[in-house]
Amino acid sequence: LIRLLFFRKNIYADIYTARLYVFGVGFGLGILISLIYVVILRLPFLLNSVVWGSILASITLFAVGGVYGLQTAEVWENEDPQHWSNTQIKLTRIFSYVLMGVAGIAFLMMICLRKEIQLAIGCVKETGKAVSRMPMILFVPVLQGLAFVVFTVVFVIYGLHLASLGEVRVNSFTIPFDDDIEVPYRTYHFDEFTTYAAWGMLFCFFWTANFIIAAGDMIVALAIAKWYFTRDKGRMTPPVASSIGNVLYYHLGTVAFGSLVLATVQFVRAILARVQQQAKKVGGKFGTRVATVLFCCCQCCLWCFEKCIRFINKNAYIQTAIFGKPFCASARDAFYLILRNMGRIGAVSFVSGFVLVIGKLFISVSTTTVAYYLMVEYIADDLHSLAAPTILVFLIAYFLADMFLDVFEIGLSAILQCFVADEEMFDGADCYAEGNLQNWIDKYQKD
Repeated sequence: LIRLLFFRKNIYADIYTARLYVFGVGFGLGILISLIYVVILRLPFLLNSVVWGSILASITLFAVGGVYGLQTAEVWENEDPQHWSNTQIKLTRIFSYVLMGVAGIAFLMMICLRKEIQLAIGCVKETGKAVSRMPMILFVPVLQGLAFVVFTVVFVIYGLHLASLGEVRVNSFTIPFDDDIEVPYRTYHFDEFTTYAAWGMLFCFFWTANFIIAAGDMIVALAIAKWYFTRDKGRMTPPVASSIGNVLYYHLGTVAFGSLVLATVQFVRAILARVQQQAKKVGGKFGTRVATVLFCCCQCCLWCFEKCIRFINKNAYIQTAIFGKPFCASARDAFYLILRNMGRIGAVSFVSGFVLVIGKLFISVSTTTVAYYLMVEYIADDLHSLAAPTILVFLIAYFLADMFLDVFEIGLSAILQCFVADEEMFDGADCYAEGNLQNWIDKYQKD
């Protein structure tokens, strides 16, 4: 218990000490690199170089990070006296080997999937063409980010007020020495009403967060659908502004219902995690390994179910953007549309999604590398370990990269569904698809 208390205290202390580097570099540099990367993806003549350069740079950064970690662990071990514990040195070595292993696996995947990556670049080019015609679409993630900030501030204020209703109790445990030492510690206890209110706030958090994400996806999908089904794209009215107005006026019910379904699944997972935690404390037959395995299996099934709901929601929003139908009808139509064209949509979406994941990793690793270097240079002696601040920077950068590249992800899915719906509704010269898009998809299908 003492080790656990000190371990948690050290993590919080390290994050607080490195807060300027964690949040300054994590948010500031993460947003800057994400914006630059997304702007470059709009330029077709640079896309090849950017994607392959990102893959090679990500692999190199992972490998260099692993080598640097091994060298750092060696230096720490040879210090006299040692400033770092043997556990920290061992963990640094393990983390370094993991980074080098990831670099090796990524390099082999790059070699095996080189043809698929090149084909996926063509589909991303078409999405980049749509984004370049609608530059305002890149500000949708910014609006989402601002909405998250406002909601988080309100949520934290209410959470602090709710937490203040707890009753402080002083407990103690005994350390067996020659003279037993009583070590006091404080715990918070909440009544039934406060507990139910906390669960209600958690559900509100899930629902509101998913609502903000879904609204952004709907706006992007609607703008892409308007762009695709316009023949004279040079004279079309600003699609992003009109899409925001249409979503706010016509489709908020669809967004709210889809996010409610997803929030319900996440809430059930949270309840199950709480029950699992309490079962471990009770012990006996509820705390056995069999119970733990059962809880883990339930969590795994719910995680898979949540992923299915996310997939259905995203495609339902796209169908709503194209045809204007309500959520349930759009989800059904999206399912059958994808089922009829499983080969093209599944393969192209998977490989193109892989290209976007490479971009997210590149942004995250680049931001984390800069933050790690700055922390090593300026505040390494003030920290117990660099692990917690570094991991937090990576998570922040990945969240930002995912938010910005989600424009391309939902745009790619929307263009594919528009293309398939276009083929089914129109023939020959009446189709809205441009030649390049059809050539890329047909080429992938033949290969």
